[in-house]
Amino acid sequence: MTRQYSTIFLLALLLTGYIKQTLAEETVWIAGWQQTSEMNTARAGAVVLQVNGVIYAIGGVDGRNFLSTSEFSQIRADGSLGPWQRSAILNDARGFFDAVEHNGYIYVAGGGKGDNGKVLLRSVERSRISANGELEGWITERHGLKYPRRCVKLFIANNRIYALGGFGGALLDSVESAPINDDGSLGPWRVEANPLTMTRYINSVKSLNGFTYVIGGHAEREGVGLTEVEFTRPTIGGDLVWQNTAAMQLPRYALSSVAHGHQLYAIGGLNGAVYSDKIELAQQLSGGELTPWRYTTPLSSVRANFGSVVYNDRIYIIGGTNRDGYYKSVEYASLNKRGDIGFWGSPQQLDHYQQQQQARLLKPKRALPNSGVVAEVIQTKAYSYIRVTKGATEQWLAGSRSDYREGDRVEYSRGTTMMNFHSSTLKRTFPSIIFVEHLRLGDEH
Repeated sequence: MTRQYSTIFLLALLLTGYIKQTLAEETVWIAGWQQTSEMNTARAGAVVLQVNGVIYAIGGVDGRNFLSTSEFSQIRADGSLGPWQRSAILNDARGFFDAVEHNGYIYVAGGGKGDNGKVLLRSVERSRISANGELEGWITERHGLKYPRRCVKLFIANNRIYALGGFGGALLDSVESAPINDDGSLGPWRVEANPLTMTRYINSVKSLNGFTYVIGGHAEREGVGLTEVEFTRPTIGGDLVWQNTAAMQLPRYALSSVAHGHQLYAIGGLNGAVYSDKIELAQQLSGGELTPWRYTTPLSSVRANFGSVVYNDRIYIIGGTNRDGYYKSVEYASLNKRGDIGFWGSPQQLDHYQQQQQARLLKPKRALPNSGVVAEVIQTKAYSYIRVTKGATEQWLAGSRSDYREGDRVEYSRGTTMMNFHSSTLKRTFPSIIFVEHLRLGDEH
């Protein structure tokens, strides 16, 4: 009997080892993303945050209107999302603002609304999170920000909420803060003594292990992205001392960021009029400094003004916009020990994913809706400024710098029209100029 049991035990061990080996052979790391439940509403410039395994999407723009709606979704054990549920309505529709959570309350502040976000907001609202994750209702705080701030960024330290940067009639480098009272309300805001090292607009902010990092943004000159990163470690007394650390490789604004472990990620965004799918990460050192940034798995598509959160070693990308429109999609992936992005799947899944990516690369270039003849070219370090004529009409364009000459026929995409745009580099004001993502010679295909 002893020999029989020994034989059975040995066979069981061999079978277990075979199963483990087979599973290991059938599971591969796929550098990519998986899709999960979509939001009810397309949102860009919205607030997205995660609290206790629930993701919230609040406000933003749907491509036509600034939104006051909010919705939330529970993260399931396998990383996918449950159905999105609608929740409390903001008192003020707003987009391009920020939010933070503290002791069961979500606070939103600043932003813009109205035609192209021209109405700049100082107001602050808060909502308690109920036991089932729903927002109980928004209360407008008695004390608003000192300055209206579109594209403001918030963080919490030492029981205070800090608001920094943004646009308040001009690009801002100032920082202000308010105390959080025992009942969850906020006290009066004060302007901090130490501003940022530069103006910051459409940047990202992320706190990591007691340090707060300010990442990228929109340069005052030329309208391109910034690579600069600065950080602070707020003291108990609330003092902020800002210092520079390793700059990103890619200039970007309208980006998103997440923190995980000792790593900081900068994701997507814009540089000039060009959307990006690039993701880079840096390692946090003991004194708060960052190692040089390196690239990892890109997004599945270029996009800007989207939200991103991390939960249980997984990263989620929510909403946003690019040249194709506004998104309500959500995708997610895992973060491995090295910090790279992807998911574990079968060889068949890997093959299918690679085929999808190849098809995306081979997709024919989109036809561009506009064309004209170059009448004048002004080159700067970042842009080609081109006066284009078509019949009796003319239009100034700004696109990524390239070699254009008078008489060239060019094709260009739709873009962002800026009225009375002043270029500090050229010391010139353009009555109307369109910043375009795609600008090419007419004989290119």
